[in-house]
Amino acid sequence: MISFFDTPYNSPILIGLAIAYGIVAAITTFDIRLIQAKKSGLLPADEAMLPSWVGIFHWLEWLIFIAMFLLNWKFALIAFVVKFIFKVLPVLEIVGNILMSPFKQKTRY
Repeated sequence: MISFFDTPYNSPILIGLAIAYGIVAAITTFDIRLIQAKKSGLLPADEAMLPSWVGIFHWLEWLIFIAMFLLNWKFALIAFVVKFIFKVLPVLEIVGNILMSPFKQKTRY
């Protein structure tokens, strides 16, 4: 049963939101790292970036977090900490690179 702030951890909606949160966090982390590498000069200026519609995922990440927080605030905070740990480690960046590889614009030489 779904109730605000006290939904059980094994609720299908909460598990689905956690999976969606992980996927969206991986995509946004990869996008952020790509932009940071471009600005710092680690990537060439002509390196292909992700499409502009990826910016929607930044907002979607916060919306999913708010939904998880409203359902179970403890679970949302644990998910946020796990996301932070995976963000510091290159786990989310690697997963995001794999997920977004079909959408990266190809450069032709």
